[in-house]
Amino acid sequence: MLLFFFSIGCFFWILLSAMIMQRLIFEQSLESKFIPTLFIFIAPPSIFVVDFHSLFGIHNALSFMGFNVALFFVLLLLSLGNIFTKLNFAPSWWAFTFPLCAFGIASFDLYMIEFKCFYGLLGILGLVMASFAVVFISYKTLKAVVSGAIFKE
Repeated sequence: MLLFFFSIGCFFWILLSAMIMQRLIFEQSLESKFIPTLFIFIAPPSIFVVDFHSLFGIHNALSFMGFNVALFFVLLLLSLGNIFTKLNFAPSWWAFTFPLCAFGIASFDLYMIEFKCFYGLLGILGLVMASFAVVFISYKTLKAVVSGAIFKE
């Protein structure tokens, strides 16, 4: 049964990623408040790595390819960090949290198999960034709730 859901998730990951990329490239650009949702590209390949290991008990070239896709999106989005620092707060900022957590967990999962410091360092980096994002976004959210700004628009 788990393999059924894993298969469906992989199918929709590929399909929806292609559709979103097509929209980002050929349609009008995202409103600034939705730019943090680009981090969702990190989550599916990261979860793929963890699920692959959970289902099959191994990591092979396929799971490493999934991790490399996740790492590519992490590096791509970090290189665009200048854009994210200029955004006004919006509830969509919560889109930073889950993908970073998923990437950290996938990194640690590979570290537990390979015992290469590279994966351990990426895991620590991912979870530190996720922890910082959760604390910072929680603060911004509470501040917006208290001021009432979150209820406008």
